[in-house]
Amino acid sequence: MTYVLVAAGGALGAVLRYVVGLLAAGEKRPFPLGALLANLSGSFLLGVAVSALSGELQLLVGTGLLGGYTTFSTFSVEAAQLLKKQRSAFLIYTGITLAGSIILFFLGVSLFRSQA
Repeated sequence: MTYVLVAAGGALGAVLRYVVGLLAAGEKRPFPLGALLANLSGSFLLGVAVSALSGELQLLVGTGLLGGYTTFSTFSVEAAQLLKKQRSAFLIYTGITLAGSIILFFLGVSLFRSQA
């Protein structure tokens, strides 16, 4: 049953990630906003999930949904493309994604724990 929960959450997360990408693709931007938004918001929500959920619900939401929603592989491809074209955008994009994701994860953890 745990495999089904992870798979169901992952499928939903992948669809949500696709929608975020579509919504963010409206204008030309200096770096890929869709992947950035998915990774930052997903990191925050994962911080909340690991603090607030346990057992099968954590598998469904944390591993499945947020695992399918966040996207390190897309981040890697887009970072490599930026490195070839525009080094300053590459540095900004990778810096915001990496530092922002870690900071937002811990913010999600601390916000939930302060409410408990």
